[in-house]
Amino acid sequence: MMTNASYQSFAEIGDDANHVMIHMLPNDGRHGLRSWQRYIHDLDDFFAKVYKYHQKSGFACIVISNILELIQILFIIIFTIFLYHCIDYDILFKNKLPDGGSNTSKVTISDVLIPYHLMTFSLTEVCLIIMALLFWFFKLFRAIRSAFINHAIKSFYSEALHVSDSTLFTWQDIQSRLIQAQHVCLLQDGQLNELVIYNRLLRHHNYMIALVNKGLLPIHYKVPFIGELIYLSKGLQWNFKHLLFNTSVFENNYKLNSDVKSASNRLLCAQQFERDCLKYAFVNLLFCPVVAFWQLLYIIYTYAEAVKRDPSMALGSRGWSLYAKWFCRHFNELDHQLDERLNSGYKAGTKYMNSFTSPILEVLAKFVSFIAGTIVSVLIILTVYDEDVMTVEHVITIVTLLGALIAMSRAFISSEIPSRYTHAELNAKVLEHIHYKPHGYAPYTSQARNAMSNVFQYKIVGILEELISPLATPYILFRHLRPRALEIIDFFHNYTVEITGTGDVCTFAMMNIRENGNPLWKPNVSSLSANDQKGIKVDDIVTDIPPLSTRATENGKLELSLIHFKLTNPNWSPNNDSQKKFIDNIKSNCAPNESQMMGRSGLNSSLRLSSVTDGNTPPPSDSSSSNKEHDIETNAYRNERERLLNAISNSVTEREERAAAMSLSSLFLHQFASNSINRSRAEQTESHPLLPSHPHTDTSGH
Repeated sequence: MMTNASYQSFAEIGDDANHVMIHMLPNDGRHGLRSWQRYIHDLDDFFAKVYKYHQKSGFACIVISNILELIQILFIIIFTIFLYHCIDYDILFKNKLPDGGSNTSKVTISDVLIPYHLMTFSLTEVCLIIMALLFWFFKLFRAIRSAFINHAIKSFYSEALHVSDSTLFTWQDIQSRLIQAQHVCLLQDGQLNELVIYNRLLRHHNYMIALVNKGLLPIHYKVPFIGELIYLSKGLQWNFKHLLFNTSVFENNYKLNSDVKSASNRLLCAQQFERDCLKYAFVNLLFCPVVAFWQLLYIIYTYAEAVKRDPSMALGSRGWSLYAKWFCRHFNELDHQLDERLNSGYKAGTKYMNSFTSPILEVLAKFVSFIAGTIVSVLIILTVYDEDVMTVEHVITIVTLLGALIAMSRAFISSEIPSRYTHAELNAKVLEHIHYKPHGYAPYTSQARNAMSNVFQYKIVGILEELISPLATPYILFRHLRPRALEIIDFFHNYTVEITGTGDVCTFAMMNIRENGNPLWKPNVSSLSANDQKGIKVDDIVTDIPPLSTRATENGKLELSLIHFKLTNPNWSPNNDSQKKFIDNIKSNCAPNESQMMGRSGLNSSLRLSSVTDGNTPPPSDSSSSNKEHDIETNAYRNERERLLNAISNSVTEREERAAAMSLSSLFLHQFASNSINRSRAEQTESHPLLPSHPHTDTSGH
């Protein structure tokens, strides 16, 4: 239970009017106030609208997208009714003859259609149709409201930011113009800068990232006969967000409930949160049949054609799980930045997971593929001989199902072409993109594969998770989230800081290395002279590891987030000396040779990072057999860093440079944390010879 910290306040926030001063553009003489000025009273919501407008490519794309979504929902409703009530399946399947027809006559479309006056609807069906139409009208109302709002945002882009087409600018360009235009349209107490904008855009996201990082959300389970399992569906995520940010915990968008801030009311707040969990669980259970039916229809309509066309790609391919998007996300990282990073790591993740093969599954897959392939081959030969074979009942169905079975079984058969990379090298390539290790095991072990499969899962697994979500969500809310109410209230109390003019934000979102940094992830070479720092090696950096504070993040989350934010926003000036010192230390450790980086505009304006070690760097001093796994991983990191250094030297765009620089920082910090833990364990083993010499390395700091 978290009781070592308390709610922090930099200043009392007070009313909106005290914190947002609206500077109006000149009156146009016809309409009075500008249309967008009515939305500035809530800067969190306003910045979110500005960001979404940019990410969705402007007003026209947003409106067209909303219209097509309405048509799609209406089509699903009408088409489902048509399939269920308007077709005579006995005539379609030739179980009976149409009126006036014969065995030799062809069945026409008009024969299988049931006249409108003959259709009947049960009470349950009428209720479902009414609910579906109410949902459609709700979406229609939101689409109309969205059109008015985004038209106002379009005016804001044009009048305040002087941007006529948002697709011609990156978000960083829009953000810079927003900061420059603050004296024209809006100004909060204190200077508007990049961190303030991110804290407003990602206020709730940063809390969610911290909750996942601290392991407070019930998404980890131990299932009999299966083992450890991570479950997070879209429905469960939606309930988590609404329970945490739209009920009793928050007073409004930007302000924590005053009772949560008070330590004396923690039990009352926890009891209220328990009641909220109970209400949400009951509502989810009540609407479970409707939601389950809708999800089933949506999945069938979405994936049926893809499964028929290419079953292996539709079901056998992998993708980043919903859990991965929270586990791998940095504090103060926007949606599009995360998506770009994970998308770039897709190929590396696929190669790493494909490098694992199960001999038993491969033998079974080859057997299934042979049997199914034989049957399909015979049917094809018979069809070539006489095409009437295809008219035999269920032949097409059999061929389709067997084809899907063959395609899926091939996913378990290893490629005959040997991989160019080892498991450790492939693991380093994955880490280069996702920046966080989902496990502490040797990269070639089954435990590493299982842990990686939680963040990079088969699409069929994601589909199954969504299908069981209507049943699983109310159970999880009642059985697992409700008992954690006090821990969650303590989390918001202990890890919230109040910033004047910005509101209540997650403590970790301020990226204060001194207060919340993990000592395992903080290389400290500031005491070395410039000459001492030349050619420094990650294995030579030693730090005293103090007891881990309960206010520190796990897995290097805060440290990597700070580096990522600085690289993404090179014009941002760190808030305190600890941030500046940490960034300088990373630059000192990762860029011993500044001359290699000269002339690269992107890195000169932010971090100049290069290889941490050269190819002749010796392995750690402890060369016992128990450290061979660590040495292999270290060499893989070193090789990947050298490749990244060459990539930076040959990169064309500033974005590529920054991505490579972030990857270098990530690899360096992970290796540093691993070395710190190994040294600490070696010292403990020398002092206590009965302790195990080399448990699996966990750089999360637990």
